[in-house]
Amino acid sequence: MAPIITTDIVVTIVLSAVLPTLLWLFFWLREDRFQPEPRGLIILTFFAGALVVFLITPLEQFAKAAGFIDNHRILFFAAVEEIAKFSVVFFIDFNSSYLDEPIDYAIYLITGALGFATMENILFVLEPSLQQDISFVIETGTLRFLGASILHSVLAAILGIIIGFVFYKSKKTKFIFTVLGLGIVTILHTFFNYFIIKYVELNGFLTLGILWIVTLVIIAMFERVRRVNH
Repeated sequence: MAPIITTDIVVTIVLSAVLPTLLWLFFWLREDRFQPEPRGLIILTFFAGALVVFLITPLEQFAKAAGFIDNHRILFFAAVEEIAKFSVVFFIDFNSSYLDEPIDYAIYLITGALGFATMENILFVLEPSLQQDISFVIETGTLRFLGASILHSVLAAILGIIIGFVFYKSKKTKFIFTVLGLGIVTILHTFFNYFIIKYVELNGFLTLGILWIVTLVIIAMFERVRRVNH
């Protein structure tokens, strides 16, 4: 008999998996409060980012079947996620007339990344919610709010800032910086996953602390990107 999804389960999932990433989204959107992006485009980007989770699942299954192990597997997963998140935002937003200032790259990439993180969160807490394992749901939701969700937004912000600095440059320059940025965020993502997996306690908390410090640095970098000119 299939589990019955009750109102309580839906509320639990929303509070533990959806609300935390929405809070992060509102936090980052405030950085663009002076010239906000269209709400409809933000919503579309967010949901598109969420759907990407299902598109990359077969690739991750391929990695397992192909025998990727340890560091190679971690690197492959990180690369697939970063390329997939970037690609969906690229096709939806990068040719939009609304992308009209350097900071917009980061805003749209963060939005798509947090959509991705939201769907990941839902999948992580869905089964425990159906089993009414509330303590596990709360613990998982909290850890992902402090770790994975901020990781996705931070990496997206870094990539967006890198591209934003060449907003007024040629397409060739933008392409080079985009590839460079994807390489950087993939490496950072790989290191984060490595430390979380290998050193769950001490280095895990250290990595989370570094993420929060990087977040503060990124907020300062937003101001630099805003001042980019021809």
